[in-house]
Amino acid sequence: MKTRLLSCIVLAVLASTGPAQVRRFGGMRPIRRFQNVLPILLRAIKAQPSLRYTGTYTTEFKQGANRVRHQEIITRDGVWYRIDFPNDSQFAGQVIVENQTTRLHYYPITNEIMQQPPRHGEAWERVANLANNKKFVLRSAPGEMIAGYRTEQLEVSDIQGNLVQRLFIEPGSGVIMKRQLFDLVGTQIGFFEFSQIDMNAKVDASTFVIKRKNAKIVTPMLQLERIAKRRGFPFRYLPPSSGFLLEGSSFRNFAGVEGLVETYLNGKVRLWIYLLKAPIDPERLRNAGGKNLHVYSFEAGGETTVLMGNVDDPALIRFASMMTVGTSAIGH
Repeated sequence: MKTRLLSCIVLAVLASTGPAQVRRFGGMRPIRRFQNVLPILLRAIKAQPSLRYTGTYTTEFKQGANRVRHQEIITRDGVWYRIDFPNDSQFAGQVIVENQTTRLHYYPITNEIMQQPPRHGEAWERVANLANNKKFVLRSAPGEMIAGYRTEQLEVSDIQGNLVQRLFIEPGSGVIMKRQLFDLVGTQIGFFEFSQIDMNAKVDASTFVIKRKNAKIVTPMLQLERIAKRRGFPFRYLPPSSGFLLEGSSFRNFAGVEGLVETYLNGKVRLWIYLLKAPIDPERLRNAGGKNLHVYSFEAGGETTVLMGNVDDPALIRFASMMTVGTSAIGH
């Protein structure tokens, strides 16, 4: 794979029309499939393709024993998003632009633009899945005043009555103003909440263009090669001919066993590949990801490879046989 130094990176070419004309929400199921849905949730789902606003929100998530919190400044026009960060933020200067097909994240320190799959569409698909999922019980109630707007609260619980998440939706626009996520014992593990929002904002198409001289596009495959080289792993991956595209990769330590985790996506189906420096019980990985996942592992060259996903065992074996050792893309 060859990467080039680009004099100009223009995200807008990823769509044939400007953001003001794009009105298909990537990943969203047709509204006609939703039946017997609480009106406030249906309002939020139906509003997604045409939402346009600017605002600032705070997000927090639990990372190990710590809680990580920061502010984001968002500009949205339908499927197009732009995220900036306050000047006093640890992420100041970074810019994220996303549509239904691509997410580009600019890092000023390295003058690089990380190319990744989009995230907002998938997040909204999970919200939409609440509509017909019999594993959840949904209740609505008056919500809080958030950023000067009255909201309606949507409480999501499992069938035993354990709280899973809360959504606070502005009924006029359908904007989710606040979302809280809870763990198995009811502890809040993440949230986001708007502190300011302009629902009548005028958004120019140029907002969604990243233009930076000599910026380098860093693809997921190049990111994988960098991590593999730095951590002493082979540059091994699943080729696109498998039907799965590389989404991202990261280095992990599993109770003393060093590992490289590759995440792949095919539509809504994910596949994880673990390259490990020593043998490990695959059940430990499956228990962390979910018991409905299938696992296949093999050892070669003193390393253990584990494939895990919501596909059957023959498919995992086939994917294992397709894994490729790549040639270097770094420096080209």
